Formats: sequence, structure tokens, C-alpha cells
Amino acid sequence: MEIKFIQKKPFYIFTIENFLDDSEYQMIEKNFPDDKIDKTKTVVGFKKSFDSRDDVFKSLDENKNLAIEILEKKFDEKFCTDLIKKLKKELIFSRLNNLTDLTNLKNLYSIIRKPKIVRKEIKKNFVQKFLYSHFQRVFEFSYMHKGAYLLPHTDQESKLISLMLYFPSKNLENENIGTTFYKSKSKNFSNQSFNTFKNDNNLSLEENFEETITIPFKKKDLFCFIKSDVSWHAVKKLEIPENEVRKSVNLFLKI
Repeated sequence: MEIKFIQKKPFYIFTIENFLDDSEYQMIEKNFPDDKIDKTKTVVGFKKSFDSRDDVFKSLDENKNLAIEILEKKFDEKFCTDLIKKLKKELIFSRLNNLTDLTNLKNLYSIIRKPKIVRKEIKKNFVQKFLYSHFQRVFEFSYMHKGAYLLPHTDQESKLISLMLYFPSKNLENENIGTTFYKSKSKNFSNQSFNTFKNDNNLSLEENFEETITIPFKKKDLFCFIKSDVSWHAVKKLEIPENEVRKSVNLFLKI
């Protein structure tokens, strides 16, 4: 596993190039669930998605969806625990600015202990609590059509690392529609909503946020970032053809 940092300040962004080989990518793409599937969730900005905690994902998994099978193998416990171990220093630094928060102090201690990957939180006895931490692995299938967007946010407090695989059509490959990252003095570890992000207040957004990187919508590479109080990121309003879909698989490692 070769981690290449794209950015270290104001927060860590990195990539693992050619994370999927041609065969793996083609198999996931071929078996990528249709965006018209029932019971997807829609959030502000019109992003549609479902994740591994949802019934639709569990049904696909039970029916041996090949995309899910490959993703489960690629992001197995060894990969996830190795990633956390390799990034321990960066993970600790990303949370040092929030030590006045008791929850974050607890989370910081969780990073120091031996990691264990689980599908959902499991009760631990005293010895287990002392020896290791549970990190939940959550898969998400995401769909965004023309006009969809995600406003700048820093992610939930429980998120540790976000990992993204893009699945572009031929028309969208390498387009400038990946995740956009920002530099801002505004700290928001709790990920509270800001009124400055309303559509009628774009000037305030421009005054407070400086775009640093927009990831190209590139296949096979894994793009990742570490949650912090300034890990501002978004998806700009999509100016893509009506018949195109911005498809991605997002993996979240959560405390």
C-alpha cells in the first residue's frame, strides 16, 4: 500500500494509485446498482445514495452482488487496519485542536489503541475496551445528476477517514467534477450547518473559502482525506448532460 499525499495542510488528502486493477474496476462498474433502485436517500443538493446500513444494500449483499463482493475483499479488515496504523500520526494530529471536547479526547484515545474493524458497534467487556478500538466500516453508493451539488462541510464527528472511488462514463472521465477541497479559517469539527452556505449568499461563501484542489473524476485510483476541524469539502453544482450520472463508491471509517 503506497500512500501519496496530495496535501498535508490545512488537512491531509492522499491517494492510492491504481487501487483497482482493470478487471476489478470493470466488474464493479458492470454490477454497479442502478440509480433508479428503490429506497435510496436524497439529501440537500439532490445527491441520492444508500449505504451498508440500509436494507437495499443488505438485500444486494444477500443476493451476491459482485460489486459488493469485490469491495468487501478490497476493503477487508487487513487493509483498513493497516491504513489506520500507517496514518496514526496524521490521525492524531488531525484531532489535536479539539482536545477541550471530552468526546474528542475519547476518540483520540481510540486511535492509539489497537484497531478492530466491525460492521456495527458491539458491546465490549472491560479488557476489550482497554486493549482495542472498534472502527465501523460503512460503504455508500452515490449518484448525482445534472444540477446536483454538495455544500462545503467537514463531515460528522464520528468519521475518521473518507475514501472515494469514482466510476466515470467515457464522457465524464477525468472531468473536473470530483470532490473539491477548501482552505478556510472557519473551524467546524461538529459539522454544524452554516447560514453562509445558502444559495442566495454565495458572496459570503467566496469570501470565507479558498479552493485548493478539485480531484479529477478518474477511475481506479482511490482518493482519501482525514477528518479534522477544517476538512472542508464539497461537490460543485454539476454541469453535466441530462443522461449522465456522477457515480462513486464512498467508504467511511468511523469511530
